Amino acid sequence: MKIGIVGLPYVGKTSLFNALTQSEAETGTYAAKKGWNIGSVKVPDERLAALAGIFNPKKVTPTSIDYVDVPGVAKGDIAREGLEASVIAELREVDALAHIVRVFEDDAVPHVDGDVDPKRDSETIDIELAFADLGIIDNRLDRLSRELRTQKIPALEHERVVLERCKDTLEGGTAIRELPLSPEDERAIRGYGFLTQKPLLLILNIGEAELDSAEARRASFAEYAQTRQIEIITLSASLEMEIARLDAEDAEIFRAEMGLNASAPARVIEASYRTLELITFFTIVSDQLQAWTLKNGMTALDAAAAIHTDMARGFIRAETIHWADLVDCGGLTKARDDGLLRLEGKDYTVSDGDVLTIRFNV
Repeated sequence: MKIGIVGLPYVGKTSLFNALTQSEAETGTYAAKKGWNIGSVKVPDERLAALAGIFNPKKVTPTSIDYVDVPGVAKGDIAREGLEASVIAELREVDALAHIVRVFEDDAVPHVDGDVDPKRDSETIDIELAFADLGIIDNRLDRLSRELRTQKIPALEHERVVLERCKDTLEGGTAIRELPLSPEDERAIRGYGFLTQKPLLLILNIGEAELDSAEARRASFAEYAQTRQIEIITLSASLEMEIARLDAEDAEIFRAEMGLNASAPARVIEASYRTLELITFFTIVSDQLQAWTLKNGMTALDAAAAIHTDMARGFIRAETIHWADLVDCGGLTKARDDGLLRLEGKDYTVSDGDVLTIRFNV
């Protein structure tokens, strides 16, 4: 999973990146630089630890998230090509976007538009992302128009219709993610990686002094988030970056003193999973315990494909048990004897926390 961190300059994007990845990327002046920062985070999962306690595997592999921190996007950057095409191309490859919005006041950090206005800033980035998508759509529609003059190809005609719907939606001030699309429509435009089609997590970056009003800040964006079909959380990126530099014991004590129930990585990861509608399943094969992510609602066949294409191609059945049941009975042998280990076919809908053993033949 890869998540792109976007926002205006000087809103705390890189501070959050450092907090999430325990990196030391340069902050403050980074907004004026080219390129991007990238870091990976292993997803903590108590279920994985519980399973490891039973099987004592030689290798335990959690899921991971890559975070990509790109330079700040100022108003008008896309239209005047103030943002490198390579940066936009990198964002088109991510699975979701985390939009950092500045809420904190700090005279030492001037706002690029003169004053702090979170809703205005949110809409500024919405517009910039829309401009990026419209540029791709207009270019593709021009090419399709020329191609369809000489030959009528149903697939291209369908693509043209979908792209025109997307264009009308964007020009009307709505993101593509809010446009109802059939599976066929989505396949027609999947390769473009439209930025406004990607799931979006809105992160309100508050100051340390505003921690007590975090929920009120989030509530003030509730309608905005609901109409745009996005997830929203609040945190203090600068504070979380400082906490990330402490050892684990000191960090826990400091969070308790500040009234923080969970770390920024834990909260952002949890929100990211909700944003992407992901679940976790586990496999135990040859002394290796591994966690995998899967879209909620997907099947055992999809899970097999996530592990290896050969498993999906030669799928026979899946032996399935919920992780808690497996922990309670202490192992697969006892689970099988107690009738807790189920045999499921390829159409079985995988549940969060399932432990799967895929039987296949190729």
